Amino acid sequence: MTRQSGLGRGLSALIPGNEPQGKEISEEEERFAWLPLSEVVANPLQPRTRFDDKKQQQLVESVRTHGVLQPILVRSTSFGYEVVAGERRLRAAQEAGLFEIPALVRQVDDQASFEQAVVENLQRDDLNAIEEAQAFSRLMEEFGFTQQEVADRVGKGRPTVANALRLLHLRPAQQEMVRQGQISAGHGRALLGIDDQQAQNTLAQRIIDEELSVRQTEKLVNDLNDHEIVRPPSEKPQVLKDVGVLEVERVLSDRLSTKVAVSTKGGRGRIMVTFADKDDLSRLFNLINGENSF
Repeated sequence: MTRQSGLGRGLSALIPGNEPQGKEISEEEERFAWLPLSEVVANPLQPRTRFDDKKQQQLVESVRTHGVLQPILVRSTSFGYEVVAGERRLRAAQEAGLFEIPALVRQVDDQASFEQAVVENLQRDDLNAIEEAQAFSRLMEEFGFTQQEVADRVGKGRPTVANALRLLHLRPAQQEMVRQGQISAGHGRALLGIDDQQAQNTLAQRIIDEELSVRQTEKLVNDLNDHEIVRPPSEKPQVLKDVGVLEVERVLSDRLSTKVAVSTKGGRGRIMVTFADKDDLSRLFNLINGENSF
């Protein structure tokens, strides 16, 4: 493999257009070297947990043909070297059958290592929404950062960080849907408006089955909170009720002190009144039968 010139360019080589901030790194703190792959291990603090197989294979073929054109960033450890940024390139070099890799060896602690790994992945859009949220959370929990400090370090606004962190309040099943790209982060945040676990599961599946937009999902969440109804995925889409029918439902629900649902079709329809037990049924019967006034 032909070694390329101009490899010792620091973190800017890894993140184009993102010049390192703070003090200048001296030659004593950073050096360029060709390292045996057998001495380099992945970063246990790596915020990224999933790698796109297709993209990775394309990188392997590129590395096999052209070599590793940009150095990875590593730090020295007692057992050799640990990747700070560039794990995809390390994996590609291993799969391509190389024996050494160009690297910048930098003296950094756990906090700096994790920060730089997060920044690299964010700049390259390599983290899914859940991985991004977990990375922000880890910066806060392990290193004591505030949301604003996280935002400053990763180059995002504080509201963006706050919105990302909200996804960690989703149940594991819905987090996995976001992680796999079955639903978007916007869908996930909309689902947070539902407290009932079964209702949240049902609506999440509807999003996938019916390819609902975020706006449609938010509307269904609002309807659910107003009427406490989510249909199973197998049923046909619910026709939105007109304002007059919704007002009838509201008035009857208030008068009867229970949930009332009105459905209409072709000028006909039905009224469904919910009761909790036999005593509640007796109360409703007496109200409707006129034994007690509304």
